[in-house]
Amino acid sequence: MNKKVKPEDLGKEIASILDDFKNVTEEAAEAGVMDTAQKAVADLRAAHPSGSGQWGSWSEYNSGWTMKKEKKGKTTKAIVHNKTKYQLTHLLEKGHAKTNGGRTRAFPHIAPVAEDAEDRLVLNILKRV
Repeated sequence: MNKKVKPEDLGKEIASILDDFKNVTEEAAEAGVMDTAQKAVADLRAAHPSGSGQWGSWSEYNSGWTMKKEKKGKTTKAIVHNKTKYQLTHLLEKGHAKTNGGRTRAFPHIAPVAEDAEDRLVLNILKRV
């Protein structure tokens, strides 16, 4: 990629190369964010036990995990959330007080997936760039 550039055009040429690199990194970041969010949804669906317990099956809670893509300008954001049983996420993650005293057991299933997704996001973006 040898290209002869006149000294007076050097600034324009450098700006053009940096603009091309910016476009590549924006595309890599968007693809990395979406890939990481999809993996986080899959991990969350598998993180909680799906068997039938005292209060019935967890399949509706597990299948409610989804991802929503938000794009503002050139910034892409993926929000991973539970669409069907969003009220349970905090109660299951942290535990809660029972009616007659005491607390329920906590099922920490969101925090480990979130920490893993943070690490995976950086690797996904670097891999694509």
